[in-house]
Amino acid sequence: MTDGDFISLSPAEEPNNGLPMLQNWIARKSGSKRCGIYEFPLYTDARMTGQIQRTDWPYAFLNTVPIHDAPGYVQAPVILRLEDHAYGSERPDFSRTDASLYHGGLITDEIAALASLCIGVRMRAGGQSRRFDSMEQDPLGRPVAWDRRPIPTLNLDRNRLVLPDVVDTHSLDELNRLDWLLQITPPQSVALIRAARLYQDALWIVESEPALAWLMFVSALETAANQWRAESGTAVERLKYSKPELVEILEKAGGDTLTEAVANQIEQSLGATKKFVDFTMQFLPSPPLVRPAEAFQIPWNSASMKKVFRLIYGYRSKALHGGTPFPAPMCNHAFRTSAAEAFVERGTVGLAASTQGGVWLAKDVPISLHTFHHIVREALLSWWKKMTNA
Repeated sequence: MTDGDFISLSPAEEPNNGLPMLQNWIARKSGSKRCGIYEFPLYTDARMTGQIQRTDWPYAFLNTVPIHDAPGYVQAPVILRLEDHAYGSERPDFSRTDASLYHGGLITDEIAALASLCIGVRMRAGGQSRRFDSMEQDPLGRPVAWDRRPIPTLNLDRNRLVLPDVVDTHSLDELNRLDWLLQITPPQSVALIRAARLYQDALWIVESEPALAWLMFVSALETAANQWRAESGTAVERLKYSKPELVEILEKAGGDTLTEAVANQIEQSLGATKKFVDFTMQFLPSPPLVRPAEAFQIPWNSASMKKVFRLIYGYRSKALHGGTPFPAPMCNHAFRTSAAEAFVERGTVGLAASTQGGVWLAKDVPISLHTFHHIVREALLSWWKKMTNA
């Protein structure tokens, strides 16, 4: 059995019961027999402390305690030990296209993405390295290499990091948040994994391609916002709120049937900017615990933050549809005005900035990527917790 074999559970399970990580966990809780245990390296360039080895989980996170670590030095300080409680793979239905559970990865990628979000570090899963199953007679398991994945690489300047907090010391205790996964619905779990995967990918490219990382961070929030908005009113109600004149035309032309059909077709694009801003404001975290002098802070109030998020979404649209990257000052490495100061929260400390052929007034580059990362991660975690009704 390889990592790719984790497709579904038993024939008794419905195909829409969520992602493999969740299905496997539910099967364990229901008393399903363990089919095997498999180990996978989890790669990161952060320093990890602690260990998670709970008797009520099918997943353990074992600390290998490496001697050397440094920003950009990617190794496997964590081993994922995965208990398989699936009955085996089901044959997919090839009669139709179905991407309802698709996020571009396997069960280990789901676990690594959620771990990345929970802890706030770069983390990716490698291939299977050891297996314990009924086919192996050795109680110590069998080392394997047929599922090898290349070790992730990073291109960064260790002295000028965009997100220095990502490579600090982090605790695996943060992974206790994974308990929340059992308290959300299958559709919510799919949205969560997709958002976490975008967040995870952003961290891996942020040091070399910060403008692209901006897009992925925004997309992570937008993915969560789509699910959040879908649970707060029907498509018709959202269309009436966003485009009341269009609803009036549709009702005259075809009544409720036409209105509902059109609303369902365009619901993902209804008020995209407003949806993004509303979601981020709903789950806006408190400012960082340590802040710079007031002159270098962002005003952390509703009116100011709404303007910032509208501006960010505007830059996102220009980047996707017009090819204009996010402003360079908002892509700079994190910096302090002095050794004793916290990191500057704004995109520039001056009245304006000029580089790479562009000029931006301070009001047009109001936030640093370092500060936005704080908002993205905390907002996604708050949304996840909110879905549990905790």
